[in-house]
This record gives sequence, structure tokens and C-alpha cells, in this order.
Amino acid sequence: MSPRITTSAGSVHATDHRTSSAEVPGTRAPRPAATSPAEWARTLAAGTVAGTLHLARTAETEEAGCAATRRTEPFPVRHLSGAGGDLLLLVDDGSPLATRLDELRAGLPDGHDVPAVLDVLDVPPGLSGLPRARLCVTGWIDAVPAAEQRRLAATATSPTPALLDIGRGRHLLRLDVADLRVTTGGGVHLVTDDDYVAATPDPLYGDEHEIVAHLEAHHRDRLIGWVLHRLPREQARQVREVAVVGADRHGIDVLCTLSETTVTLRGAFATPVTAEHHLPRALCGLFACPCEGASAH
Repeated sequence: MSPRITTSAGSVHATDHRTSSAEVPGTRAPRPAATSPAEWARTLAAGTVAGTLHLARTAETEEAGCAATRRTEPFPVRHLSGAGGDLLLLVDDGSPLATRLDELRAGLPDGHDVPAVLDVLDVPPGLSGLPRARLCVTGWIDAVPAAEQRRLAATATSPTPALLDIGRGRHLLRLDVADLRVTTGGGVHLVTDDDYVAATPDPLYGDEHEIVAHLEAHHRDRLIGWVLHRLPREQARQVREVAVVGADRHGIDVLCTLSETTVTLRGAFATPVTAEHHLPRALCGLFACPCEGASAH
């Protein structure tokens, strides 16, 4: 996600993709409020989108034909986080991942844990958006006592039905974090333990695809009117297509296709949305809707 820092409702940051990053001529608004690296970390750690666990290659994997340039062996993994931010892995008993972990543990001295890297890439809504953030967590995989696994599962910030199978074909592991980094359009950010624990997952992320589809289907007239009002007159005349490419607690991103380029507008909410049912009021404030969010959206 490109840096987007503002606070006032309706304020706009525009990116001309032909010239990397440029504000719309004639606008002096502060940069729109953005999802912080720590918020991205908590959001992607929640398990809404799938991750990949990278484990060290072994002599056996090299002999099996793994590419010589590949330093790790990737495994798809279900991951989740507890209320306090604990990073957990949900692993199927007897799966290739479980088997590889057992093999790696067998080759380690007593008291040593398996090193691993969890990689999670943001999946934006629609077809026009690009990934906005990537989470990379380096650490060690710890076993979780069987008696604690269901208790930890009950604290998941984004529960999944698969958690009901713990102890019946699935088990939890903990990823003990050594280093946590988030990559956004603004660079690579090292997220401290304190910032990570203090942040919360974005309340809209799990339903972002549905929210964007709803805006496109039921609020397109207001959306287009907002775009035409915010763009300079010369650019407004060139608008060919408008698409919402992101929605988060701080605002929405709208991709505008002009005659010869594209421009992304950022519309910031007056205050961050803390729950999905607060979204209608935030959108009404952004679009200057007279109902003020009182009606269903």
C-alpha cells in the first residue's frame, strides 16, 4: 500500500501511475490517513488470506530435485493470530508440512526449534488493484501442548471452522517471532513487538471484497460524483472509468482511468471505522449523503 496519510473527511491524495507519485494539480489537502505497518502486520497475521511457510532445505529435498537456487522449501499453511497477537499455525496431521517439520526436528540438538519464515501477501479486491502489503515473519516453530491448543484456538481474531478439528486430525503450532517486517509502497518497515501488540487487525479486511462490490453496485452514482468533484476540471473531463480498489478503516481508494493515464484518489473517513456496522455513516460523511448513515446501505 502506498503511504496515505490524512485526517479530514473527503480529503484526497492522488497518484498518477505514469509519474509514480504526484498530487492532483491544484489540491493542497494533507495526505490521507493510512493503514500503518503495524496494522498491516496484525491484519495479515489474522489469517484472512493464506500464507506460505518457508523451511530450510535438507539434503533429501535437494536430491528430490528442488531447484539449486532455492534456499528454502515452501509449504502452504493456515495461520492465525490470537487476541494478544500470538502467531499460530494450523497443521494437518500427516501432511507434507507436518512430515517435513518432524524430519527437521529429528536433525536438531535437544532444546532447539525449527527455524521458519512465514510469508503473507495482501490480496486486494477486484481485478484492478495491486497487493498493498506483504508480511514476512522470521522465527522458530514451537510445539503447543495438546491441553492448550483449544484454548488458544478460542482466542483467534479470525476464526475458521477448521479449528474445530484440533485434536481430530489437526494441531496447532506456535511461531515464536524473532523478526517481523512489512513491505508497503513506502518501503520495508521493521515492526517492533510493542507496536505489533498495540495494533489491531483492520475490521473491514475480511469483507473487503464484498464491501467494494456493494459500493460499485449500489453507490456508483455518488462515487462518480465524488470523483468528478475532487479531480481538477481538466482531468475530470478525461475520466473514462472509475473503480474502487480498496477499503479499510481509514478510507477508500478509487482508481480513475483517464484518457492517457490513471489516477488513484484516496478518500479518508473523518474518523477510523472501528467495526463494519459503522461503515455506512463513514461513507455518508465522505460522500456528503444527507441520511448520515441512518438508512441501510
